[in-house]
Amino acid sequence: MVLDVDVERERASLSGDGRLRPMWDIGNHSAGGERELSIARLWVEYAQEIGLGETADVRRAPMSPEQWRHLKCGDVITMHEARPVAGTATVIDALPSRS
Repeated sequence: MVLDVDVERERASLSGDGRLRPMWDIGNHSAGGERELSIARLWVEYAQEIGLGETADVRRAPMSPEQWRHLKCGDVITMHEARPVAGTATVIDALPSRS
C-alpha cells in the first residue's frame, strides 16, 4: 500500500528509512467500541525524511496486515507517535496483501 503522508507534528522531520513504527487510526474499534490503533513500519519513497508540513509518498509494512485490508484508494488515515496526531495519510495505491 502506498500512502501520501502530510506531517503535522512539532518535530522537525520524520525519518524515512523504516525505523519509525507509528500507530495508525485506520477505522478499527475494539469489542468495547473504543478506537484501536494499528502499528505499521514506514518507508519514505525518494527522500531521506519528511519535514514538518511536507508531503511525501511512503510505503508501510503493517504488524497485522489483516487489519488493513478494508482500506482503499482515497481513504484518509491518521498517524500517531503517541496519542497526539503526528500526520495524516491518503491511500493512493492498495494492493492485495501476500499474507
